[in-house]
Amino acid sequence: MRLLRTDTLELVEFVGRVPPYVILSHTWGPDEVTFQDLSQLSKTALRKKAGYAKIAGCCARAIQDQYEYVWVDTCCIDKTSSAELSEAINSMYRWYAESDICYAYMADVAAADETSHQLLSDTSSVSSSRRDVGSPPKAAFRTIPSILREYDKLPRTFEHSRWFTRGWTLQELIAPPLVEFYDHDWQEIGTKYSLRNIIAKVTGIPIWVLEGADPSTCHVAERMSWAANRQTTRVEDAAYCLLGIFKVHMPLIYGEGHRAFYRLQKEIMKTTEDYTMLAWGLSKYLSNKHHWKGVNNGDPRRPLADGPIDFEEHNRNLWTYARLIPDSNIDYGTSNASSPALMDDTPPLITSRGLRVTLLLRPARKASQQLQGGRNGTTPVNSGEFHAYINCKTSRTSSVKDPLLPVCLVIRPELKRSCSSSSNVYTGSDDPDSAFVLLDNPAELAQFSRQTIYLSTASLDDALGNLNHRMSSLSKNLYILDKPPALRPGGSTHPAWKITSCHSHAVGSGPGHGHYEVPRKFTAAGLFQPFELPPYSVRLFAFELPTSQASDLSDSAFGIVIGNGWCDVISLNDAEFQAKWGTLVRNGKWNEVNALKYIQFACSAYHHPGQGASTTTIPHARHSIGSNGEGLEEPHHGISSKRPKDRVVKKVGFGGLEVAVKLKKVRRVDINSESAIRIQWSAIVI
Repeated sequence: MRLLRTDTLELVEFVGRVPPYVILSHTWGPDEVTFQDLSQLSKTALRKKAGYAKIAGCCARAIQDQYEYVWVDTCCIDKTSSAELSEAINSMYRWYAESDICYAYMADVAAADETSHQLLSDTSSVSSSRRDVGSPPKAAFRTIPSILREYDKLPRTFEHSRWFTRGWTLQELIAPPLVEFYDHDWQEIGTKYSLRNIIAKVTGIPIWVLEGADPSTCHVAERMSWAANRQTTRVEDAAYCLLGIFKVHMPLIYGEGHRAFYRLQKEIMKTTEDYTMLAWGLSKYLSNKHHWKGVNNGDPRRPLADGPIDFEEHNRNLWTYARLIPDSNIDYGTSNASSPALMDDTPPLITSRGLRVTLLLRPARKASQQLQGGRNGTTPVNSGEFHAYINCKTSRTSSVKDPLLPVCLVIRPELKRSCSSSSNVYTGSDDPDSAFVLLDNPAELAQFSRQTIYLSTASLDDALGNLNHRMSSLSKNLYILDKPPALRPGGSTHPAWKITSCHSHAVGSGPGHGHYEVPRKFTAAGLFQPFELPPYSVRLFAFELPTSQASDLSDSAFGIVIGNGWCDVISLNDAEFQAKWGTLVRNGKWNEVNALKYIQFACSAYHHPGQGASTTTIPHARHSIGSNGEGLEEPHHGISSKRPKDRVVKKVGFGGLEVAVKLKKVRRVDINSESAIRIQWSAIVI
């Protein structure tokens, strides 16, 4: 393990016993200081790198806390060595857990005002002294100005920080015994303990885990749900960042795409017999927001998830995976040999036929119990469907008063593997509305029989190949807005566009989500920085001319709407547009209410054509023209009907301007990403 000296910024390698150290948790940005930079660049050259200030601030904070060493992932790992990188990622959870303090640096959180730094209640029981170097954490946390701050006194951007959206920061939040949060200016916001109630609301992590309980006290599906709305730059890292959370190890294979998450689930099955893994998508089913990814519409539901997003909790107020209870030994008033308590003698196992599991099965029947056909009342409604009890129970809502009901998968024999109807290879339902069944009467389990079956993963290979192919498209990269000519070295200074931006993203990422965050405004400093654009997200850039230049161009203000693999142009000053949506922005100042309404519409109109709008075209994107057959040549279509391309071109003419926008994939060597999408634009006076 390499550690960085806080006084000289020199790397020191330790084998075996490691001295006390502080560890940094942060989000990557452009121009980070790497392992090679520390050994090859001079101190003067290092200070010019954008990531240097973050490391310097971390070391300065550690010196105040009387620590000699810090660990920072950007520069303490030689990422050019695949062996070292693999060892580091498999050890990272332990490194964070063994640190004395973890500094969680939130570069996008503004400094709080003075009133928010006042103590709100007596802190006499909290130690106010700094710990001695290397001393173990004390039972009580130090007194800091914000330790007992109320929720509404926090900086407004704390809970909206990018830090809460990254995959790697999940383990960096859970593993360390002490996490201290710092804003952009290294002013302390609070600790994991003092802010545990707020963090629990933001992340969905139970308070007792934030207080130090082992994450394994929560079942697999619940832990997966913590990562559902987090993103990673590399698709494989969505699996690798969860290794420590599930206490598993596996080799790193960058380039395997979503198969990494498939391998993660296989490793989890080797360490725990947890059938909640089969309940992915249950939250959407209970919320009536059904969707899963497949090669084609109507694909059977697969037994294993494609990624953490499949465990997303659509509405935590309605239902969470914490309400899914593993049914290890429960008495249903029957001594039937097929009772759940006796079914766990064959653990799940991935085989060439699929996932081998031992479950309780029975043919699917009508809920009314009035079965079709057969005088003896034993004929199933659909002779091809079965209910498979997955050894879990849940309530229909998050209310503790609701009864816990057995959860069953709807499956059917996969006859194509065999001409015999007695084949024990099954596939999931191809109808999202009937993927699961909750038994209203738990005593019905006495009618089930225990069987060892195979849940087919045949379609999984096709789907993973399809998803990996799409990783080369626009939908999985960082986006970067080109600077206007006036801001480029040697560029023209006319016209001098004033550019501002707001951004909003859906709380959920599946079709039908309608709840959006309040738009976030970006400062001029961060306007041209790389940004992520997850699915079902929209960012809107506004381009305005100063009043003196806009006199001859009454319709000069325009907006560029950037979605996940698509773009469009709107006329912000158009009379018809303002009559419908009002003024979105004027002089760089945004009307958040109007902007939110429009962004919601723009996202919905693209992803859900015909829903909530009379047309699928973004309003007032006039004279939309494709270029050389590339890009969006017709009004917007849903993602299912038109995949993002590696180059999208949009030309729009209105008023006295012709605006062109191009999304083009480029290589990026100065950020932690293989590629990025450059937003190239031009506005020409006609």
